[in-house]
Amino acid sequence: MTSKQRLQVYLDFGTSSTPLLLGECLWVASKKVAAFEWSEEALKSGYSLSPLHLPLLKGVHMADPKPFGGLHGMLNDSIPDGFGLRLMNKSLVSAGFSLDSVTPLHRLAWVGERGLGALTYKPVISGAESRQLMDISELGIHAAKADVENFKDIPEAAIKAGGSAQGARPKFWAAVSDDGKTVILGDSPKTPEGFAPCLVKFAPAKGDKNEPFYEAACLQLAAKHGVKAARGSLLLHPNGAALAVERFDRLPGGGRVFMQSLAALLNDDFHVPKLDYYHLAQVSGKLSGTPECERLYRQACFNVALSMRDDHSKNFAFSMDQQGKWELSPAFDLCPSPGPSGWQTMSVSGIGKDINRGHLLSFADKLGLPQAIASDGIDQALSAANDFEALAISLGAQKAGAKNWAKNFKTIARELAPTMAPVGAKGPSKSAANSKPHLP
Repeated sequence: MTSKQRLQVYLDFGTSSTPLLLGECLWVASKKVAAFEWSEEALKSGYSLSPLHLPLLKGVHMADPKPFGGLHGMLNDSIPDGFGLRLMNKSLVSAGFSLDSVTPLHRLAWVGERGLGALTYKPVISGAESRQLMDISELGIHAAKADVENFKDIPEAAIKAGGSAQGARPKFWAAVSDDGKTVILGDSPKTPEGFAPCLVKFAPAKGDKNEPFYEAACLQLAAKHGVKAARGSLLLHPNGAALAVERFDRLPGGGRVFMQSLAALLNDDFHVPKLDYYHLAQVSGKLSGTPECERLYRQACFNVALSMRDDHSKNFAFSMDQQGKWELSPAFDLCPSPGPSGWQTMSVSGIGKDINRGHLLSFADKLGLPQAIASDGIDQALSAANDFEALAISLGAQKAGAKNWAKNFKTIARELAPTMAPVGAKGPSKSAANSKPHLP
């Protein structure tokens, strides 16, 4: 077994403190799963980083074969999917690896110190970090080529910066200049003055070119209407625009923030809709003691009103600070979506389609929220939906596309209008609330 089949996992907050060795991970080839053992230092630290499925206990913890290919959910969050995975595969092949022989531990070793949050891995396959100053228009050209797997002439810095980012759309870790014209590709513990650590997202090569404008509008509307959301800014280039989303897993002084997606915490296959927003509240309560009910309720209202139907478990996350305190992360990936056959991926009060005001009010009641907050959450979301068209167009979106989404939002708004009397469930949804969450 090569050294790349045994990894040391560290918790690195990126401050003056020495990274904490969390433990070792070993790939068990005969079972095609990973085995993880917490270090003595980790056991003494008291950091419970994955309390639901990887408890802070002595002994060897074997991963399940599914849903993460034999890897523990806590570690799987570091491995990209979609666009990033394609770039990672390209780099691994270029480094002499056969993809048939690549295990999840190889992928973690390739990520090294460039991944999401505060987990880092040693040994590192790819060596020293590669960083390159680049004009945003040049990065846009590389994004378009890479999205259709045309990797010719794409620099190594772009491969590394994009190969450790999450999601299907073309995106790269980068420090973005205050004027939005240049980026420094890659992830670094310290960002130069005049730059901010961001995830730079481009429109898909074969998809809707308006997506950066839509998401920029939705991030602004979320913040304006009571939803704590990530901050984003548009970067214009000759072929359109990119969206620079400020990283909330990085701190201004160069520190890192430990992050875990809901999918990782629950060992949930986010491709299969089965969770309800109430499950999100349960996990919030399990982590922090007191669920952040109003925050997650307002986000649920916003997601329903603006057709955020890609609300799967990897699009929600929790952060933990150095004192071990957990909280729900800012909302992210806020772009309207038709959803799987018109359904919300995450249901509300057991309903995944044709959600109405009564279903949201029922959810608020289950969370113990006052009626005033419950109604305000829906009304704020409706106001945001009403403002979407004008804002998206003002940012640069094409009128036809923005108007089409606005028309869809009006259909949803009729279901969420105050005159709608609460109604019961219309039968089981794809993600019924009575399905059991993966809580111990």
